Parts: sequence; structure tokens; C-alpha cells
Amino acid sequence: MRLARAGLVLAGVLVAAAGTAQPTAPAPVKVWRVGVFESPPYAMRGADGQWRGLAIELWKEIAAEANLQYRLGEASPDAILDDIAHDRLDMSVAPFAATVDREQLLDFSHAFLSVDTAIVVRRGTDEDRWLTVTRALSRPSALQLYAGIVALTFLAGAAVWLLERRRNAQFSGGTLEGLGSGFWWSGVTAVAVGYGDKAPITFWGRIVALFWMFVSLILVTGLTAFVTAKLAIAEFGQVRGADGLRRAVVGTMEGSAAADFLRREKVRRKVFATTPAALEALASREVDAVVFGADVLSYYIERDEKQRFEILPDTFDHQDLAFPLQTGSPLRAPINDSLRRFMNQPGWRDLKDRYLGDQAMAAGR
Repeated sequence: MRLARAGLVLAGVLVAAAGTAQPTAPAPVKVWRVGVFESPPYAMRGADGQWRGLAIELWKEIAAEANLQYRLGEASPDAILDDIAHDRLDMSVAPFAATVDREQLLDFSHAFLSVDTAIVVRRGTDEDRWLTVTRALSRPSALQLYAGIVALTFLAGAAVWLLERRRNAQFSGGTLEGLGSGFWWSGVTAVAVGYGDKAPITFWGRIVALFWMFVSLILVTGLTAFVTAKLAIAEFGQVRGADGLRRAVVGTMEGSAAADFLRREKVRRKVFATTPAALEALASREVDAVVFGADVLSYYIERDEKQRFEILPDTFDHQDLAFPLQTGSPLRAPINDSLRRFMNQPGWRDLKDRYLGDQAMAAGR
């Protein structure tokens, strides 16, 4: 009897406790803050405000497989890494080169593309070549050389005229006529034309003439070497490879790995906010070349209706592209797992072909 009564009491207590218990609220779902910026062909914002591109499509595949909730927001290209490092963003789907300097501040996912840095120059035309030659031969140093040769030629002619004017009819006449005869003689002597229509006959006149022959030989040889060097620079001195960057003004993108490379190599550079801005500066001769990722440059060059640019075959500074993350981010493991699986599927090759085309095939990506 007592046991039955105790059981009833215990059952009543349990029922009362169950009636007063509150249902447990589900844990809130983490929404990851993902930064992006315009960087064709990896990230492009359409007229409808939707983002698309190689990196965007890749990220959507990863997020869907790993069941990740995220909010995509536009960020500044030069500040996005700092935003991630200071917990204003969790990661970026705009691809970055995983460099040693950056890995000291951030974590990166596995690399999903390997790219090279390339050089773009203006496509050469006959008009460009003549303009380059004209500029090379009209620099201040060239003008000073020309003026010096003319002055020495005039002085030699004037000296011969002064010594010959009283005894040599070839240098007779008024002052202007005599100086003109002397200048003509010194000019044809300097270039070794030797018409023979005028020649000094006095002792001192011939001494000056002999001296002028030796001097003019040196001057003409120097002038020939100078002009030849300038023509060679005009033809071959433009940027034709990585070795030519040091004697050029090079455009690149702000905050990029290419900008870091140019800084390390002490190349004169101008940084631009976007790739189109850098290419327009190249078209207007503000810079001599543009250096950036080969895939991005190829994307814009193929779409340039005026065909103003060419990409040089000489590439350098190999880089691996990856997604930047906060140091110690819990996103790294699921992203890497999904990356490994997706990159072994045909869908990844289809994505590369769609956005990179022949460039992806040529690079063996």
C-alpha cells in the first residue's frame, strides 16, 4: 500500500515537472560574412545585382555541399584582407595569391588555381614605331649633340675663311658670303663628301683643315653611334619581357601580388584601382606596360574591340590562388574537404572552360 502511494506521488511530481518545462530553442545558425569585389573572370556583378564568375560559382558549390549559410557583401579590394584579419569579414571569395607575407596574417584554403604573372604592352604599329624613333632622336641630349656639332662646324669654317679670304678666291666676297663658303667647306669635309669645289691654299689654312678633318672624324663617328643606339632603343628598348621592366614605368593593381613583386624588384610603378583603368593608362602612354595575373589580363584583352594590346609570352612569378580566411577559422576544414571533392569532378573542368577558355587549357590548369 505504501509502495503504491509513493509511486502515485512520484508520478505526479514527474507530470508536474513536465508541464512546467520549457521547450529548448534551436541553436542559431552561423551566417558567415563573405567579402567580394569586381575581379573578372572570377567575380562579376551583373545588371541585376547578382554576382557570378569562376570563384563565385566555385564558392556556391562548396557552400551547398558543406551546408554553409553566408552573406555576400561587396568590399574594397585594397582593404578586404585587413577586414578579414580584424574580424570585419570571415573570408573572401575573390581569389588572392597565397603569398608568404599574407600567410603570416591570415589562413588560406587549399589553392584551386595556379596562375602566372604576365606583361601587357601596346600593340605595335608603324605609326608607333616612327613616333618612338622621333622621340628618341629629339630628346634634350640629342638636341645638345646636334647643336654642338653645328657650332664646331661653323667655327672651323669661320677660321678657314679668316685665313683664306685675302689669298683664296674660293673664300672671297662679303662677310656673309665668305662665312657661308667656310661653313659649306667645313660641312662637306666633316662628312667626307669632298666635292673639291673649295680648298684652303695657305699654310695655316691647311693646318686648320687637317685638324678639322681629325676632329670631324671623331664627331661623325660619335654621332653615328649615338643615332644607332637611339634607333636600337626605339626598336628593341620597349618592354619585351621581364628584363625590360626595370627601364619602364609599369602599371599594376593596388594591393595585388604583382604590385608586391614590382616593389621587391624596385621597378617604377603606378597602381590602379581596376584592371581596365591600368589598361587605359597603357593605351594613353601613361605607363609602358601593365603587369598582373595572366588570366585576368587575357580576359580583358580578348574583349578589347580596338585590339590595342598584346600579352607577351614571357610569364613569371608563379602564384597559387586560394580563398583567404581568418587565422584559425573553423571554415578551413569544410572548405578544403569540399574543394578536394569538387576539383576532381567534371563540373570543375566545365567551370574553368566556361570562364577561362583557352587560357585555362594553355596553362594546364
